[in-house]
Amino acid sequence: MNRYLAYNPRGVLLLVLFASITIVSIPNSAHCQDIHFSQYFANPLSFNPANTGFFDGSYRLGINHKQQWPWAIDGKFLNYNSSAAYADFSFLDKKINDTDWAGIGLNFINDQAGDGNLTANKAAISMAYHKGLDEMHRHFLSFGIQLMYVHRRIDFNALYFNNQWVDQVGFDLNIPNNEGLSIQNTGYLDFGIGLQGKNQVNDQWGLLYGASLIHINRPTESFYRQNNRLGLRYIIHGTLDYQANEQLQIQGSFYYSRQKTAQELVFGSLGNFKLKQSSGRRSSYLYFGAIYRFKDALAPIFGYQYHKTRLLLNYDINLSQLSKASRGNGGFELSLIQIGVFKGKKNYAYKNHCPSF
Repeated sequence: MNRYLAYNPRGVLLLVLFASITIVSIPNSAHCQDIHFSQYFANPLSFNPANTGFFDGSYRLGINHKQQWPWAIDGKFLNYNSSAAYADFSFLDKKINDTDWAGIGLNFINDQAGDGNLTANKAAISMAYHKGLDEMHRHFLSFGIQLMYVHRRIDFNALYFNNQWVDQVGFDLNIPNNEGLSIQNTGYLDFGIGLQGKNQVNDQWGLLYGASLIHINRPTESFYRQNNRLGLRYIIHGTLDYQANEQLQIQGSFYYSRQKTAQELVFGSLGNFKLKQSSGRRSSYLYFGAIYRFKDALAPIFGYQYHKTRLLLNYDINLSQLSKASRGNGGFELSLIQIGVFKGKKNYAYKNHCPSF
């Protein structure tokens, strides 16, 4: 059967349909937390270790960068930057049976925030096993685990405290802050697990869904030597793919995270339009869409893909109560992903229904 069916005009309306379906399931309130990328799907290892090695190829390399709240105050470039780099690989292809394989990956994240240069450096290793459920290679179930080391640092000397205020002068950092601050560096190990399913319903429709649990060991994180244990972080996510015709594919997705009383919901739609195909069967695609972080920001997104390399750009337009201070400047973000096959290694057909990115 031809994978691409004739053009269906209803396909262009699915951007609205996918968003509408997701809105129905929105909780009453949501709050942003922790490090977060609007393009969460562009770093799949960061939210579910079951994604490790689950793609159509031998290796996947990716980078993400977000410059948050730039120029929120006249004359100042605020220091809220998040960057990530990851690499994951497929192995045991055709070694177990005709449908299963495994994945291993590394993920590095750096985050800087505020005048005190609060910094988080994270290094994670993850592994996953992907089980094929049918001979047609349309249905998969994946399980993954992750081990992460987190190092946090802060410069207390760069912060301002109320007892350092001098009338008619301002803050004087030479005055002791008398805060009884303990340490400026802390580190801990963090564990996570994830489960994911993939179903290719027919030649047009595909469904990806999963759940993960982060901070299983509930590590302690504090600069004051207090017993401040991190709460369990629950994540669920889903993606619905629709292949309208040979040129147009539309993808709707959502991501929901909850940790103690903090929660975050992100959803949106992304379409890609096939521009041309070269004589070497290397195609080009144009990407367009929008991402919405509930009660926080709207992010139009655009991008370009050549063969197995994709670049996506977006800019968060702040819509929350912070918009008065930020003047709508949520932040610039980009992602770059490269998928490839090692020289001399066959790209097995049973991965045809894995995500291309």
